[in-house]
Amino acid sequence: MRTLILSSLSTLFLCLLAAPSPRPALAVGDGANDKPVWLVVTRPTFLEAIKPLDEKRSKDGFKTVISTRPPAQAIADLKRRPAFLLLIGDDQPGEEKQPWYLPSRTRKLYRWRALQRKEFASDVLWGDLDGDLIPDIPVGRIPVRTARQLELVVNKILTFENKQPTLDDLRLPIWAGSSGYNPVLDSMATWLLLNSVQKNASLWVRPWIISADPTHPLCGWPPDQSATFTKQLERGALMAILMGHASATSFHSMTFNSRNIRYSAEDAGAALAGDKPAPAMVIIACSTGNFTGPENCLGESLLLIPAGPVAVIAATTESHPLTNYFSGLCLLQQSAQKNKRLGSLWLAAQQNAMKARDFIMERMLVNIEGKLEEKMNVGNLRRDQILMYALLGDPATRLYLPDQLHAGIKYSAGAWHWDVRKPEQATRLYVSFRPGGQSFPKVGAQLEKTTARKLFQQANDTFAFKPLREFAAAEAWKGATNKAGTLRLVATGPGRIYAAAFELEPTDSTSLPRQIGSKEN
Repeated sequence: MRTLILSSLSTLFLCLLAAPSPRPALAVGDGANDKPVWLVVTRPTFLEAIKPLDEKRSKDGFKTVISTRPPAQAIADLKRRPAFLLLIGDDQPGEEKQPWYLPSRTRKLYRWRALQRKEFASDVLWGDLDGDLIPDIPVGRIPVRTARQLELVVNKILTFENKQPTLDDLRLPIWAGSSGYNPVLDSMATWLLLNSVQKNASLWVRPWIISADPTHPLCGWPPDQSATFTKQLERGALMAILMGHASATSFHSMTFNSRNIRYSAEDAGAALAGDKPAPAMVIIACSTGNFTGPENCLGESLLLIPAGPVAVIAATTESHPLTNYFSGLCLLQQSAQKNKRLGSLWLAAQQNAMKARDFIMERMLVNIEGKLEEKMNVGNLRRDQILMYALLGDPATRLYLPDQLHAGIKYSAGAWHWDVRKPEQATRLYVSFRPGGQSFPKVGAQLEKTTARKLFQQANDTFAFKPLREFAAAEAWKGATNKAGTLRLVATGPGRIYAAAFELEPTDSTSLPRQIGSKEN
């Protein structure tokens, strides 16, 4: 009987949400038709707490609209497509009468194991404006239940976006957990990750990596992994990426000496201090974004830590290793693109992942967790993948992806000569160099704490750019080097950062080095 009553209340509440209601409770903006629309859908209890972020987005050049109508009606009320949709409120079945309740949409899951849940929450479906099950606009949710929680998250976003960008914003911390499938794949996992980063991330990116392979120096001393990763978050980055297995409340790295090495909100909260928000985090794993449960998922908990990530992207249900592989690959490629808002960057990565192909990896991963049909339908896996990842935070959150730094380079008299065209208002140029031909140190047969820590540091140092010189605005921004490796040029100014990088090899004067820099926004 209790189940029947709850079901009836749920149906009644959803009908009330769908019924006609007054115009949006609050609309802000100057009405300029050429401005992109930042649409917020929320409940009346949150209207006051969202005002500071609303004012910030208006200053950013958005036409801001805040509505208390259901998402579909709020979108329909607009005369044109919004650029971003932000939902503010939480969702938990049976709690429809709560003042914070704002339902997600649900989607039937294409399953490959019988024990999997049959449905998953999909806020992304609100962004599918033409009904083809591919989102057209970025969607995010701040899953809060009190105005005080919302104030915390809003303050994090404002603090993060108002900071001055630095060289640390070009860092990319990645934590790759154990695949746990078979020895062959486990032995290849770190190599595949390193190869993917090298081929797909921009040349100016400074990777920092934890591997769960105890035979690789990037593993370090496993019990250190959680605290070491959190220190990297505190330092700052373009974003942070976790890849592997997970439950709703923790990320699993590996098993070491019968101990589960994992990452939870308790681990992060114990180490993150101060009022400096961490960069956005993407967790490419199962269920860590399932915000519809009675307790907070990992993504929610991290978002509500004052110094935690400014936003978290994570799956609301079990995700498949094959489609996770493509999501990670296409996410790395976005460092070379022009999307500087988190939601736009993630949506572009997921749209590209739907089309990406790698026949070797498809053969290796398609049936690795089993199948319920004679042949796995990869198309269905891809379709669910783009719909199951929730962005917890504001999809319009600014990232510090650099603008392109225009630099010329030529080879003459045994050296590479570079010359930078100063961006307007840029005040400083940082020149650094990563030597070529470096290799990782070798790990002995027995993992030992002191040695493991030393080798881990040495291995990550191979990704580092060594500072060569800084230039002030009044100086001529030019120089030369005769070394082989990667030359990185980074300029900063008030609220802006610019980057270019060149891969230099011994060559003749008719050749040019490979250059990868971010495109202008």
